[in-house]
Amino acid sequence: MNKKKENKNAYKQMKFRAGIFQIKNLKKNKLFLKTSTDLDRAFNSDQFQLKLGSHKNIELQNDWNTLGSDNFEFSIYEELKIEETATELEKQTDLKELLKLHQIDLLKKGIKLY
Repeated sequence: MNKKKENKNAYKQMKFRAGIFQIKNLKKNKLFLKTSTDLDRAFNSDQFQLKLGSHKNIELQNDWNTLGSDNFEFSIYEELKIEETATELEKQTDLKELLKLHQIDLLKKGIKLY
């Protein structure tokens, strides 16, 4: 078996942690929540976008630009236990439902969200 095929098969066998991560604005006590099927790598894309000034959430990007990166904290908000047999669609659906529940709860508590 060739190396490329072995690597591809090994990647398919890997198990990733799924859930919700947060970017917290420490100055404004405001949260940006986002789901990911790979929490261990979740922050890289958003952090890269913020540093480049191209994040999809314009309000978050503006605060990042104004306040600076030192006023933001990246962390896992909640990890979701997913069945090994779950399809990608089932994972995404579960994550969206979990995110919606947390957003509703946080808003009820008066916490601001991006």
